[in-house]
Amino acid sequence: MNYHDAPQSCSAILAVTAALALTLAAGAAAAQTAGTSTCASGGDASVAALSRDWLLVGWERRTGDGPLDFREKLGKYYDWSASDVIIYDDFDPEHRIVRSPAVYGAIWEPSFSALRTAHHRFALAPSILLSSDLAVATLQFIVRLEGKDGKVTGIRVFTSLAWRCTGDGWKIVREHNSSVVLPADQVDAVMSAASDN
Repeated sequence: MNYHDAPQSCSAILAVTAALALTLAAGAAAAQTAGTSTCASGGDASVAALSRDWLLVGWERRTGDGPLDFREKLGKYYDWSASDVIIYDDFDPEHRIVRSPAVYGAIWEPSFSALRTAHHRFALAPSILLSSDLAVATLQFIVRLEGKDGKVTGIRVFTSLAWRCTGDGWKIVREHNSSVVLPADQVDAVMSAASDN
């Protein structure tokens, strides 16, 4: 190329660059649209509602309830087919990091089945960060556990739940629970100050 051809060559380069930029912008917009969540952001199927139900329905235990069947009672909240599930609960005496809802359920079925009641209330209602196909619920709750022998244990638990939008709605793929056992003489007062919402 000689000096006199430079303006035409620059024009051609600018035209190609502009076309490439438009193509990339269109592709990014399409990808963003494709990534938009098909899961509910409000109502009963939202992460906020599911996080409340996970605790106040799924983990609640009333006098006369039969043995805990984790999959039956809590299965709908978890992703049973994902390979990247990670769950940790420091109230587990063995402090296991588990990678499936089935293993997690197996940890709690015996001890929960041995309880007479388990009543939960929120100290911090679920606070939600929502992206296109991922959401995080942060919450704190108080649970009053009563054994069949009448012994009462109170626990304050801080929880993070990571939910992913799937073809079946929002499902938990990550869970972390950190707990503190409450003094026995404070359990009822702390429960009274907490909320069902």
